[in-house]
Amino acid sequence: MNDGNPPALTARETTAETRLRQLEDEVASLKKTNRILMDRVEHRINVEGGAFAAFQVASNLEKTVADRTTELRRLNERMEHELDLRRSFENALLRAKEQAEEATASRTRFVAAASHDLRQPLNAAMLYLETIKGDSLHPADREGLRGVALALETLNRLLSALLDISRLDSGGLHPEPRHFSLQLLFERLATEYRSVAEAKHLGLKVIPTSCTVHSDPMLVETILRNLISNAIKYTRHGRVLMGVRRRGNRIAIEVRDTGVGISLEHQHRIFEEFWRAPGASMGREGSMGLGLAIVERICRLLGTSIAVQSAPGRGSSFSLELAVGAADAVTAVEASATAPGPVGFNQCPVVVIDDNVHVLRSMVRLLEGWDCKVIAAPGYEEVLTKIIDQDLLPRLLLTDYHLAEGATGLEAIRSINAELAREAPAIMISPNVARVCR
Repeated sequence: MNDGNPPALTARETTAETRLRQLEDEVASLKKTNRILMDRVEHRINVEGGAFAAFQVASNLEKTVADRTTELRRLNERMEHELDLRRSFENALLRAKEQAEEATASRTRFVAAASHDLRQPLNAAMLYLETIKGDSLHPADREGLRGVALALETLNRLLSALLDISRLDSGGLHPEPRHFSLQLLFERLATEYRSVAEAKHLGLKVIPTSCTVHSDPMLVETILRNLISNAIKYTRHGRVLMGVRRRGNRIAIEVRDTGVGISLEHQHRIFEEFWRAPGASMGREGSMGLGLAIVERICRLLGTSIAVQSAPGRGSSFSLELAVGAADAVTAVEASATAPGPVGFNQCPVVVIDDNVHVLRSMVRLLEGWDCKVIAAPGYEEVLTKIIDQDLLPRLLLTDYHLAEGATGLEAIRSINAELAREAPAIMISPNVARVCR
């Protein structure tokens, strides 16, 4: 029977409800735990994922470094190989250079040592020719004699040029600069080359100058001789002109001609040894191709240069620049120098000393043909004996530099003059490349 009140819960129902609430609390707790665990898992995944990425980067970097190291090692090996090749090449070049220098030095030593022996027979032959009276010969013989003289002259010029080249290449020639007047040099060259120019029906004009320069006069003279000789050689019609231009503190000596000229394509080669312009020939009027090579070397030695302007058919102009000198520093001897006048020998006592019998005989014949009284011998002891026996006072001593048994002409001159009441002037005859006289 129901009295209107809710029915009381049974014990079983109460227990089920309590269990339900417990289960709900456990579910909530499990969700919370699950959420915490998921957060931890996500965090761990993130952490472990970054480490792995770093590991991968490190691994890749290590591989890259290894690859680059291998590449650098190969490059280094290649560079070392190339360096070895370069060192080998440089060593080969150095050896070749040393061999070339030694060959040049050997050639120079040979030419310097042999020059005396090479020139002795040539000088003897030329001296013998001078003693032959051409007027007494048959015309055909005179022509043959003239041919021999021209051949010997060409040989002498070639030998002289080779010796000059050898001396310049050996470094044995050192400039001795001083102040000197150009006018005296100009007068000497004009006197010497005017007859050569006239023989070719050319005019040679040397413009007077009051300029003084500072350089080595002997070397400057050698340059101008070669330039004038070349100008006359390559000029068929017209004239050769030498003059001076002032350019600030420099003096330009110019040698001009109206000759065949030089094309622009060949101008860079004219200073090479043995190079001759097309059409040039050897012989009395030809070229050996050494004159301008000597000029270029001497200019280099003097610290200056030679300039050229030329065109085919319009002649050539060579210009040499030198430092201006001081006129008041010119030596009194040079300032008072004049061209030598004619000399009358008239049995003038002359001493000749030469250990080469052919040169000695030819010199005696030549000097006796000039009306000299000759005292000749291969050594100075014999000459002294003859001078003392004949009670002579020589007016001139002519001696070769290289005498027998290692004696020199300087010793001969000193010994002879030591016995004389008055020292006699002396002339040294030598192809020696050094300046032996001081």
